[in-house]
Amino acid sequence: MSLRPETARAEGGLQAILDRQAVRHILVNEMMFVARDKDQQIIAGMDLKDDDILSILMEADPESTDLQQIMEKAKDPEWIGQIFQTGMKHIVEQQDFTPGVQLSEKLVHMVRMLEKIADPADQEQLADLVARSVAELDNEMISLVHSRDVRNLFGGRLFDNVIGELPDERFAEVADGLAHMAEAPGEQGRAAALSHEVLMDTEKGRRLESERQTREAQEKEERELRFSRLKEKLQWIQRGDEAGPLDPNLKAELPGIVMELYGIGYGQTADEVLAWFTEKLTDPNPELGAWAAESLSQILEGLIAAGLTDQASRLAEMLSQWFATETVFSPACERICRQLKELEQALLERDPFGEVHPILDALSMIQSGKTPRDPAMQAMAAGSLHELATEGLLKILFREFMTNERGHQKAASRNLARLGDAPVEELLDILRESEDSTERVRILQVITEIGAPAIPNIIGRIIRNEPWYVLRNLVYLLGRVGKEPQAADLAPLLLHANQRVQMEALKSLQRIGGKCRAEILLSVLPKVNDALKMSIVETLSIIKAREAVPLLVEMLQAKPSGSASLKADLEEKICNTLGNIGAREALPALSEIADSKGFFGVRSYSEKVKIAAGKAVTSITRR
Repeated sequence: MSLRPETARAEGGLQAILDRQAVRHILVNEMMFVARDKDQQIIAGMDLKDDDILSILMEADPESTDLQQIMEKAKDPEWIGQIFQTGMKHIVEQQDFTPGVQLSEKLVHMVRMLEKIADPADQEQLADLVARSVAELDNEMISLVHSRDVRNLFGGRLFDNVIGELPDERFAEVADGLAHMAEAPGEQGRAAALSHEVLMDTEKGRRLESERQTREAQEKEERELRFSRLKEKLQWIQRGDEAGPLDPNLKAELPGIVMELYGIGYGQTADEVLAWFTEKLTDPNPELGAWAAESLSQILEGLIAAGLTDQASRLAEMLSQWFATETVFSPACERICRQLKELEQALLERDPFGEVHPILDALSMIQSGKTPRDPAMQAMAAGSLHELATEGLLKILFREFMTNERGHQKAASRNLARLGDAPVEELLDILRESEDSTERVRILQVITEIGAPAIPNIIGRIIRNEPWYVLRNLVYLLGRVGKEPQAADLAPLLLHANQRVQMEALKSLQRIGGKCRAEILLSVLPKVNDALKMSIVETLSIIKAREAVPLLVEMLQAKPSGSASLKADLEEKICNTLGNIGAREALPALSEIADSKGFFGVRSYSEKVKIAAGKAVTSITRR
């Protein structure tokens, strides 16, 4: 349809033409045109273009000069329909890239302005036109429009007409959308609440409420009947050990029963069944424990698939506690590990700085080797941690670890420490270059928490022969995370040129423990200076290294060299060490020193060495 304005008026006006051509409403998503000559405006005699008019109607103050000018000139109802049609077209075109909240505000503002400028005789016709077009919008947009307090537009006719245009199914969705918007704070939330109240007080609203109440009553009755049947099946669990062996059919049904209980709203009973399952995980009967693990794995998979996040998280936490203590690899264990890993991946993507990560804790504990495990379990946990430690996650955690820009530095440190060996190389790189002592301490703490998985990286850096200040930190770390096999890696460092590296190696060797400590210390004892010898002798005393007695006696009897004062200090420590070890084979040498006068070829000893030798003799003979 394309007519000049004067032709349209001659034929009875826009509404008459629409009625004759059986046009009930305007299709807002179709391109439509207004016939006019070149440079002709809808309102003759005005300098305003169509876009200018729409801008005024959608955004202007009701009292603006431009609006008054439009009111004086726009008396034709055809123009009202045409400009509304153009405005709706603009709004529909913007739906893909402009938030619905903004578009609904513009639409309602335009309708208010049209109501203000329209002739009173044309308002009923205009309200019908607007209502039909609004009803063509999607349900969310209709809810947004109603949340703008449109109840009184056109004397309430617009509100009623839009509701009348909506079929029951769409009416219900619009009502639900308004109910959700009513929960928002502020003026729009209050307006949405009032509109929802009026909406539900209409004939359609009352019918919807009645239908829902009837349906809810029926569903409740069905749920209670289903629960009654399920409860009968669960009586075996409630009777406990008195019930005897578990019925094979019930065993097969139980995972499905738990899911059904959650589905019908009896979560507490479902939780009780899960608690029973978790008890059976550690049952003395290994077959029952394996069945419980397999069943819980099925339930966890069902909860995740059903989108029951809270229930899945609770079950995952219970499984994590069991998983952290499990020592034997099994197919059920492998399946649960995979499920827990996938759940943890989703949790870390949602919040990499979460305070509680029981799954991550369990995986970290298993792969760390702090408690004896089946090697297959350790490998499985290590593989899961490698999959969790994505490049994106590590980037987020390291940024926060270094900057604390979000205030989650501690959480970033904690989660880095639980991702296995994945972060170790970067942590060691930062440690090497860091000039901030506080930062270095944080890095040392994280790597210490990582534990044994960091050992290969640390030894690799030690072999590079890093600068002494880096090497000292690496030796410190090896003493914290290493075990007896790493003692051999520390041995060469006892002979390092830097005394601070030597002392750190000695402390780390003592901390690692193991039977080879004494052998390593005795192998380097003759080669080091007197200052380090004293520290080594003291360590031999602490570990009560009986195999050190022959060499220590030999050192006591050897001809003195170097500083007499330092030599006396060393000899005193040797006497104390021999007394602490309690080696009776050292008594002849100690007695001779304690009684020595320095004559007839017996070398002289300082008074404090004689006293120490005498005390050692007393200590040994009393045993």
